[in-house]
Amino acid sequence: MPRVSASTIGLLYEPPDESGVVVGRTQAIADFLRALARHGVLHDYTLFCENRARRVLDAALRALPHAGPVRAAERTALGDPDKLHLSGWHDTDFDTQRPFAIRSTARRAYPVTLVHHTLSYKEQLQQILHLLLAKAHPFDAVICTSHAAREALRRMLDHVARRFADEHGLALAYDGRLEVVPLGVDTDRYRPLDRVAARTRFAFDPGEIVLLWLGRLSGIDKADLLPLLQSFAGLCRANPTKKLRLVCAGRDRPGERFGTALRDYAAHLGMGAEVTVIQDDASFTPFKAELYAAADVFVSPIDNVQESFGLTPIEAMACGIPQVVSDWDGYRDTVVDGETGFLVPTLWTRSTRDLNAGAVVSESAFDHLAMAQSVVVDGPALTAAIQRLIDEPALRERMGRASRERAETTFSWASVIARYELLWEELSTEAELAGATPRSGLGYTIPDWGTCFGHYASHTVDDATVVCLAELGRALVRGEAKLFSSYVGQWQHLDIKLLERIVGGLVGAERSGEAVTVGAIADSLTDRTTDGRARDRIVRHVLFLAKYDYVDLAIER
Repeated sequence: MPRVSASTIGLLYEPPDESGVVVGRTQAIADFLRALARHGVLHDYTLFCENRARRVLDAALRALPHAGPVRAAERTALGDPDKLHLSGWHDTDFDTQRPFAIRSTARRAYPVTLVHHTLSYKEQLQQILHLLLAKAHPFDAVICTSHAAREALRRMLDHVARRFADEHGLALAYDGRLEVVPLGVDTDRYRPLDRVAARTRFAFDPGEIVLLWLGRLSGIDKADLLPLLQSFAGLCRANPTKKLRLVCAGRDRPGERFGTALRDYAAHLGMGAEVTVIQDDASFTPFKAELYAAADVFVSPIDNVQESFGLTPIEAMACGIPQVVSDWDGYRDTVVDGETGFLVPTLWTRSTRDLNAGAVVSESAFDHLAMAQSVVVDGPALTAAIQRLIDEPALRERMGRASRERAETTFSWASVIARYELLWEELSTEAELAGATPRSGLGYTIPDWGTCFGHYASHTVDDATVVCLAELGRALVRGEAKLFSSYVGQWQHLDIKLLERIVGGLVGAERSGEAVTVGAIADSLTDRTTDGRARDRIVRHVLFLAKYDYVDLAIER
């Protein structure tokens, strides 16, 4: 059982994806957990994980500098949430089902908060339905990473609720909050660095003006950068006495080969020597701060609904680099037009009825690309903003200082975690004052394995089934055999001590000549409790012993 404080927030921990593919969502979750360990002060935090992941997680937490209020615990403890005395639950990956299902088994309602990372995948409409069905309390909250994302989520909730009412005649509503808390940036890692040294690392000329795009290279679900190349070609023609370089660094979306497309189009425009595409992960990912430092201007003409916040603009901000970005989604929350950089106007349409209808058979990649290809990032405005920063070194310097200051005060993980903690404290106080029992709207998602699949077996064991030691069980008692359970600890579905207690009880019964039933074993090991979950667990342990021939069951055949 994990130690709990007067204020403990629970989180579910999933091991990192071992595929090697890093996307913004996985980076944001990992960064958030590290920041929680470093900057959390108002609460304790318990990461519930599978037993097989706990040892690795414990070691990772111990290795973190300043790691304080975060600890790991076994996920099986969530079977009885009342014993945990949680003051709140936070889900880092917008799971709209499991946190509410866990809470539904508790006697007291505590706050549940969720954070999204993107909203545009149509599969998320099912998650929205779960959120509506969950019957959230007023002290629950979805944490949106930007004001644009909050408005999108509000509209999605309205859309699903309206269609559900039209088609099923049932009115659904989300009673919780929609709060805005941004993602954060490590301002110790991302900070102003020596430009000369940075340019030396990447072999950029000291006197050239470097424009930098850093992020996934994908026109499908990030940004079509070909119009940026057109603007850059115009800038090169307009500044014949200045040496300009456009750097596009990032990983290709698997199968898309967008980096190749960038090189080909740059060559087509006669800009092959002025455009550098960096795709070798090892050459830039460990040195991202240096890559920002080597740049004069960060450029991000995002045009995709898949984006809802954007980490790279605040990374550039923390490094003291002015940003020229689309006036799109969460970017308008991060970049302050005229202060830390420039927001470039965008143009789109609400005419998507053909795409809406086709979404039932299309892939999300097609949806994202089809929409993005009609999003217009104002090319002349983009060119003008960059040109101004080319012409005014003092403006670049002033915006760089303002950027660093904004990153430290608004987007540093210390400030972001403080906002989370104050919100959790407020919601926990509301929950205590409400004294509410959990609302249950997702009971259908909790399976009943025995009822649904129990008929698969030829025979069914019940409380009247007689149990006795088999010869292998007697050998186990004599020390001539042992329980083979090398794989058991991985998943923790069996309790070795419980197995030994069952066998020990059968030994005593055999010596006294008593017949022992499954029900009697359950009674003796639970003090005749009415807790069906505890009794069922014991019955399954008896069956495990029968499975390996340690006991015999008297089944009428």
